Amino acid sequence: MESSERWTLRVDDEMLVIEFPHGTGLSPDDGEALLDRWRTVTADRPIDAVVIVVRTSRPCSDAGRRALRESAQIAVARGVKRFAVVGERSKRQYLKRTINIDGVTVESFNDPETASGWARTPSGRSPQVDSTI
Repeated sequence: MESSERWTLRVDDEMLVIEFPHGTGLSPDDGEALLDRWRTVTADRPIDAVVIVVRTSRPCSDAGRRALRESAQIAVARGVKRFAVVGERSKRQYLKRTINIDGVTVESFNDPETASGWARTPSGRSPQVDSTI
């Protein structure tokens, strides 16, 4: 697992999980560090899905928005087709809009366990999907 005080990133089987704890804010340097780590981790192993857990209610910074969009593009370029986002309703909506990339399924969830279960399912289907965004 790779972490900073701003985020944790780990690979669980072929699923990349990134978590932003309560109170997280990303500076431009934090965003670049995250992108560098994301590139490194996804370069040397297959990643089928990404789970993003946002536990903060702070607004997303421009650096955070840019890092999220670029990291999603990196993942998609390497074959990721499923993103699961976890957080408060407004955060889930924001994450889904930011990751909106053609050919990629993005689903939102209330808890990381359900999101991980969905992400691990090759079809990306689960009766637990939170369709309310």
